[in-house]
Amino acid sequence: MIFLWTFFEIAGTIAFAISGALVGISRRMDIFGILVLALSTAIGGGIIRDVLVGNIPPNSFKTSLYIVLTTVITFIIFFIYRNQILRYMSRRKLRKMYLLADTLGLASFTVTGTTIGFNAYPEYPLFAIILGLITAVGGGIIRDVLAQRIPSVLQEEIYALPSIIGGIVFYLIAIIGDDYWYLASPISFFVVFFLRMIGIYYHLSLPKVR
Repeated sequence: MIFLWTFFEIAGTIAFAISGALVGISRRMDIFGILVLALSTAIGGGIIRDVLVGNIPPNSFKTSLYIVLTTVITFIIFFIYRNQILRYMSRRKLRKMYLLADTLGLASFTVTGTTIGFNAYPEYPLFAIILGLITAVGGGIIRDVLAQRIPSVLQEEIYALPSIIGGIVFYLIAIIGDDYWYLASPISFFVVFFLRMIGIYYHLSLPKVR
């Protein structure tokens, strides 16, 4: 389980670092601004999660892995765009890259957040599910606020809902017993990823006031 948790934590960090850096580039920020958005997206939700469960200092500050990983990815993306390596790629394809990275981060951090919540207080399902949601969307909200955008979770195709459903699926599998514990993480990940991609493909969204 430790291996699975670490895998999803690293995967989520990479994915959200990419999405944060792409938002910074789209807002025509300098390299420092792009790095700030990438870091906010990649480790922001995890920091909030760790503070809520009393894990002080947060995991992102106990090891340099996540900050270094995010920094390296940011500079790679900055180099790619600075040198116009993707200048032949359409905006539509670049948008798809952003959405894919954001969805991978959403699914990965739903798993890590729900896992920590369940391990800390298995008797409180709402806590585990909400902690997964906060971990998944917290960094994106910070990113969008810094970029002066309405947070994606409040306006795009179904965003928070897949995370909530994924957290519920994780909890239901985890409480069955130790024999099924190892299935909770991958199944929850694919549920979140599948629902979010379906929402993007079919432009599904929650009801709005017209």
